[in-house]
Amino acid sequence: MYHIEWIGMSRANFKPGTPDRIRMVVLHATAGSYPGDLRWLRQGGAPGREVSVHYYISKLGQIFQLVADRDIAWHAGTSRWEVDGRTVFSCNDVSIGIELENRNDGRDPYPPEQYAAALWLTRELVQKYQIPPSQVVRHLDIAPGRKTDPAGFPWQRFLSEVFANLPGTPALPPGDQLRQHMFDLAFRAAGSGLPTEWPFFTQARAANLGMPVASLIARPLSPRPASAPNDRERALVLPDGTRYVVEVYARDALFAAVGPDDALHPGARIERLSAVPASPQRMALLEAVFRAADPVSGFQPGWAFHQYFLAHIDSLGMPISHNHRLALAPGVSFACQHFALDSLCSPAGQWQVIYRLSEIRRAATGQITLTGLSRARATQLAQLLLDDLFALRTGRRYQADAALIRYALEEDLGAPLGPAETVMIDDTPVALMPFALDVVACRLPTPDWPLDRPLPPTSSFGRLTALLGNHRQFATGILRLSRLTNQRLPAPLTTSDPLLGPIRQGRPLIDVSMFAGDGEVRRRPIDTILLVPTSGPASLHLADAHIGARWHYFIDHTGTVFRLRHERYIARAARGVGLPAERLDQRALVIAVEGSLNNAPPPLKRATQALVQLLRRHFRINADRLRVIDHTARATLVEIE
Repeated sequence: MYHIEWIGMSRANFKPGTPDRIRMVVLHATAGSYPGDLRWLRQGGAPGREVSVHYYISKLGQIFQLVADRDIAWHAGTSRWEVDGRTVFSCNDVSIGIELENRNDGRDPYPPEQYAAALWLTRELVQKYQIPPSQVVRHLDIAPGRKTDPAGFPWQRFLSEVFANLPGTPALPPGDQLRQHMFDLAFRAAGSGLPTEWPFFTQARAANLGMPVASLIARPLSPRPASAPNDRERALVLPDGTRYVVEVYARDALFAAVGPDDALHPGARIERLSAVPASPQRMALLEAVFRAADPVSGFQPGWAFHQYFLAHIDSLGMPISHNHRLALAPGVSFACQHFALDSLCSPAGQWQVIYRLSEIRRAATGQITLTGLSRARATQLAQLLLDDLFALRTGRRYQADAALIRYALEEDLGAPLGPAETVMIDDTPVALMPFALDVVACRLPTPDWPLDRPLPPTSSFGRLTALLGNHRQFATGILRLSRLTNQRLPAPLTTSDPLLGPIRQGRPLIDVSMFAGDGEVRRRPIDTILLVPTSGPASLHLADAHIGARWHYFIDHTGTVFRLRHERYIARAARGVGLPAERLDQRALVIAVEGSLNNAPPPLKRATQALVQLLRRHFRINADRLRVIDHTARATLVEIE
């Protein structure tokens, strides 16, 4: 039980209301520090920027109430949300606002005492006013083009704990829980959050740009906490007066123009930095992108590193660190800057000599020779750069034996963006870690399993998003998730899942968050594809897909493709199908589809056709080996027409 201290407002910057108006709870971050930010809020902000809020929670877990619940505080500003089936354009009228003491830069932590107090208060409000889960939101959700608060707050964990064990709250399927935790972690690592229906991430997924690495903020933090605003503005103002919202992903930066209200309007054109020709606009955007990673130096056109960056954007990715020096030995130092996909370094005083971390690691193993670097010196320099990169982004040194890190390096997922975390999904401990091109998940043997300790050989890994393509033949005959490339994709045919993006002709987007890499290894080459119609809905089947090991893929009615099992392992749905001599469980890839193929919706048909064509090309499967399991006689196979 927490004590709520009533302090009230020193100015009446609120409106009278009634308790029956309360249908939402909105969380904010102050972009300041106690007691200055609380004093600023209590006095009602500043002239022309009048504000108020119902509750304030300090980092020590103190709860102060400034406005009575029934009254209307001015905390949400221009906002929009779906409330009880209707669209509300002024969320102040129907909400309670909670401010958290935090700098709102995505790096300032929310201490356990503060988190616990916010959890207790929100649960109390939810139960008292019967607020549904969809109406407990962040400021960035209801004003996504303008606001970022509370940046870096563990939202998915918080939301699940707010409604844990409350009557009438349905539990999400494990796959949905895991995906939401992974999305949340990806955006928190970038110092932001993923607003509902935010178009930038969908665009980034479609263009294969990887994970977010920064959400640009125009307004700097105030040097004086007493004058700190209650949130931070997203709009970036260019020298010509144009206002943009900018979000930086691993391979490129996305931006869109906003109006005078700084809101991102539906249908706004989203552009890529790499497509902007040389111009003052491009220079201003480059400066903003680099300034987010290096507040001191920003973008320097005359620097060798930044000239190299302009010539190798595709393979380097966006900047994720400042330009700094590292000492390798007494009298031996290097300039260094880390990018999403690689790192650059130069010997001090030899700025035109540029080494890439990827090249240094190859030189350390003797695969290539780099002028001026012996194999021993390359080994030392690679270790120094990796330690520095991991220290900056995760707070820990590079640990080659850590399972998530080893997997990410093997899969070329780029730089780490944040530390690993452990979450519980239906009482199963899962480790998550964000990298430049994906978020990696792995089941843990126990909840307290050290993340730097090697995992059992049978441990399975999953990734938030991956594109199945680059149909290369491997000696093992196993279809792998391809390493992401910077190629442009054809225009979308239809939009399916708003988070996973559109299904594209010949290139279905695959959700592998439920991927399980273990099982019974097949002993015969793959030469058959079986399609299994299911009764649906997807949630009934996917929750126990790993335990049953029935299918390799599942396609739901929206056209979303779930990769459930590695192709090197058998799927049990193929057992007992066909003649005994065929042993189709050893030879077949099994694709389950939601519903009947005869009456399937167009997105499902297109996704099925695209996936079948892709698998056929990769495994060189003849058309007469494409079949559907007939549920009325399971031993009978019906060929696909």
